[in-house]
Amino acid sequence: MVAAPGMQVLAMVVEIVVVGVLAGIALGLRYKVLILVPAVTCAMVIAVAVGLVRADHFWPIVLAMVALAVAIQFGYFVGIFMRAAIGSICARFADCHILPNK
Repeated sequence: MVAAPGMQVLAMVVEIVVVGVLAGIALGLRYKVLILVPAVTCAMVIAVAVGLVRADHFWPIVLAMVALAVAIQFGYFVGIFMRAAIGSICARFADCHILPNK
């Protein structure tokens, strides 16, 4: 059974958002906020390239770009809070060096 084109776009956006959030969490756990500029730029270029290769129309490509940029930033925000939570729990112990703050 072939899915409707609208459902294919929705499935693509959901996949992009999940990957973007996970990538943002990984970046938030390790790097400072300036990493978002090259990460979002690179992700948008990749989203455009994938959209062009798939021969998508203009608006699905724009939707993918926006969803990916927002997902990476949201994931980064979650990653920062996770790092802060782990750091506060870890601060109770004297020899804890799990997440260095660089």
